[in-house]
Amino acid sequence: MTNPYDPKPDSTDQNQPTQPEKEGGEKQRLSLDDLVSREAKALVTFEQSQAAQQKLPGNDLNKYIGKGLTPELGRELSGQKASPSLGEQPPREFKWSGTKDIPIPSKANSFVPGGPQFLQMRKSEFAKPDEKPVSELKVAVDNFLKNTAHKEDKSLTAAEILELEQTRLAIETASNTDDLLSNTLHLARLYQHLRYIDEAKQAVEFSLGIDPEHMLGKQVFSELERMHPADMGSTTTSTPYAVTPPLTKSVLRKRIQSLSGGRVIVIGDLLIDELLEGKPERISREAPVLILEHVDTELIPGGAANTAHNISALGGICHAIGVCGNDEYANKLAAVLEGCGITHALVKDATRPTTVKTRIVSKSHSLMQQLLRLDRISHEPLSKEVENQLVTKLRNATTGYKAIVLSDYRAGVISESVIQACRDEAKKTDILVIVDAQGDFSRFKDVTLMTPNQPDTEKAVGYSLNNREDLRRAGDEILKETNATSLLVTRGPHGMALFQKGKEMVEIPVFNRSDVFDVTGAGDTVVATMALALVSGSTFVEAMALGNLAAGIVVRKSGTAVTSQKEMIENLERLNLPEN
Repeated sequence: MTNPYDPKPDSTDQNQPTQPEKEGGEKQRLSLDDLVSREAKALVTFEQSQAAQQKLPGNDLNKYIGKGLTPELGRELSGQKASPSLGEQPPREFKWSGTKDIPIPSKANSFVPGGPQFLQMRKSEFAKPDEKPVSELKVAVDNFLKNTAHKEDKSLTAAEILELEQTRLAIETASNTDDLLSNTLHLARLYQHLRYIDEAKQAVEFSLGIDPEHMLGKQVFSELERMHPADMGSTTTSTPYAVTPPLTKSVLRKRIQSLSGGRVIVIGDLLIDELLEGKPERISREAPVLILEHVDTELIPGGAANTAHNISALGGICHAIGVCGNDEYANKLAAVLEGCGITHALVKDATRPTTVKTRIVSKSHSLMQQLLRLDRISHEPLSKEVENQLVTKLRNATTGYKAIVLSDYRAGVISESVIQACRDEAKKTDILVIVDAQGDFSRFKDVTLMTPNQPDTEKAVGYSLNNREDLRRAGDEILKETNATSLLVTRGPHGMALFQKGKEMVEIPVFNRSDVFDVTGAGDTVVATMALALVSGSTFVEAMALGNLAAGIVVRKSGTAVTSQKEMIENLERLNLPEN
């Protein structure tokens, strides 16, 4: 029987001792103590080969290793020097004996899973993807430089102008795509520093068009996407349909201070926002509802009255015209207006209630939660008698006033006869007619300014405003349909867009990018501020900027709120706009 641990003799090694054989040709079996592990025996064989196949001296290791000792301990007992470790051995040299091209069969995919993919992966590590030569990008480079050409800007220093010119020249004369990418991204950084955000984005987009996987390009693009448009003070480009106006703090500060004394009439749906505050006590036994103990009642101007309140709070002189019921809230409405410094001409209509929106809120410590809203309102059209009284009051009040604001909350006050009376007064006295309306814009023809929000604008034109081109088209359609002098579309977090006859669309970003608490009444603030600014000498663009600034303040407050000149100037100083 053959012992599986007996090593097979190597026929090429003539110096290896042979095992003695028993009679009959059978090899002598070794005891377990004389067996040598594979590892120890292999190491001995390796050392023998390193010693030019010389037999170990008389103090052989085998008698120690065979007793179960480790090779290292066996050497120590026998006095044999250990062979150098792999780390101590001199490096081995290898030489190519030859190379051979291995053809890859066309159907390797079927037989070698992952093979072609591996080869392709290895190729991508060493081979650069094909790039367009710069000569093929010449037209694109010329168009890019043309579209981002900087015009004369007095706020730029000589060093900034020189750096821009040198960088643009380097882009134009780049001899390879690496230089082209590097200089284009440098130009993007320059534009970003100079607050030319649109141009910076164009530069990054151009570079990513050359190399979509360029890491620095993607990083800069991400930074510009996070950068808010309010961080730009001006723009160098002028597209056929959109510009961002160069606004300065000094001009806007002067316009804010000139708001005092502006005289504006507000006609429309005057209403009261009633706030009933209660302290939660327990759950009712009658029904699963909360029982509140009344704490306070607050009456706040709402609807058209909120527009009038904003005008008064900004230092303007406002006269409010509207309809009320013959009830207890009629006197409360008059008292609320007078308390805000607003003169009024109210027409009493016994067939309808004074419009009141009552909000019931639960207030516990610092937490306030609205539980219910109850509206007292009539949507019935006004009688002819009431309409005539409104028109008479309007005509008697226009002397000395420079603007009429029509505030339509669809409670019936803004009728066709009232709209026509406003147009007639505008023709006679050159008074401005400004419309803050919901619903059908076609009723308001030949007015000075309309201020719809984006949802109302989309409803009017019948399509969504998904991009700038849609916005431009919608503005042009409404201007054409209404024959209005100008149109302002308020777009919430996307800012505002102003359209004027014969002029390009002007866009402006929101000035307040955070701390939005409550947007209730923000539209009233915009139209009130713009009306007061226009009668005080501001341009439409400046009036839009002031309306944007004022709205950014009131959305930080709860409910229908107002702002003041002081607050506007304080917030103006925080904006990233040039002083002059």
